[in-house]
Amino acid sequence: MIVTCPSCESRFQYGDERFMGAPSKRFRCPKCGHTFEVRNPALAAPAPLAPPPPPPPPKATETSRRKGRDAMLSLANLKHDGMPPGMRYSLAFLTGPLASTVKVLEGPITVIGREEGDVVINDPEISRRHARVEIHPDGTVWLSDLGSTNGTFLDTTPITEPVKLSDRQEFSCGRSTFMLLVRDTNALGLD
Repeated sequence: MIVTCPSCESRFQYGDERFMGAPSKRFRCPKCGHTFEVRNPALAAPAPLAPPPPPPPPKATETSRRKGRDAMLSLANLKHDGMPPGMRYSLAFLTGPLASTVKVLEGPITVIGREEGDVVINDPEISRRHARVEIHPDGTVWLSDLGSTNGTFLDTTPITEPVKLSDRQEFSCGRSTFMLLVRDTNALGLD
């Protein structure tokens, strides 16, 4: 091994076997007379292994982002479920398998579909996840098509981007026709 004097930086060769198993050895520099200690390289502890990198964070989905936002607002005592206070929103089923029924919308986002969602309709012309009704805190209601096969229609016009719905406005998915109903529960004495 090569030993370097920390004072004058002179270098000299020293055989590892001359440590004779000792953990360190004191040296005196032959040039400047400085005394210093050198650890035995044969007994040096191996460098600690770096910890494995942390796993990547889970991919955020719309639901997980909403839950994270809700948790943060709740901790700050600002939790708002997104529904305007004093208002009730419902979907009346006018035609299709659920005709003559009404569904009260419990949360700000309602997904309509054949197999997945908040409103599941056994209609072969409705896609698995067909459309979304979204209620904003300001009370506006928006309808979006979720890339369905047969489309979502407002009156007879297919929608390609979110459209604003008003009270008693009709829309259709597959063979099912819906009507949005908006009620002020304060005026009705329901709250």
